[in-house]
Amino acid sequence: MADGSGTNLKAKASFQSDAYMFKMNATAASSHSLGAQDSGKTYFLDSTVARTITLPAVKAGLKFKFVATDTTADSSIAPSEGTALFKGGAEAGNSYLTLAGTTIIVEAASAVGAWLEVICDGTYWYVSGHSSHASGFSVT
Repeated sequence: MADGSGTNLKAKASFQSDAYMFKMNATAASSHSLGAQDSGKTYFLDSTVARTITLPAVKAGLKFKFVATDTTADSSIAPSEGTALFKGGAEAGNSYLTLAGTTIIVEAASAVGAWLEVICDGTYWYVSGHSSHASGFSVT
């Protein structure tokens, strides 16, 4: 699953422009490298195992959405450049959490249904999202 393809659930997708859904449900800790061809897809984080997701190199118009469907373990999301390219934040509990940094973690303390969306302008990845728990996300 190194190409980030996951389990294709397109039969249940809304079939908007490139809107496919994939479930990352490996049974062992795993790494997923997404490519530009994966832009526009929604990834369900069945996080029963720790996983690391690497975004492709910055390019204007790239967009990814991640939804927690299980919160047993953390899921880390990082840009391929390895530098602090995230800007923005998410509603977490009753407050706004700034998620500017190198790696965003969808925490095991999050809730099923928590989501993050990242959109690239060619320089940075802009983040938005929501978790019902204040400690649903963290950033390094």
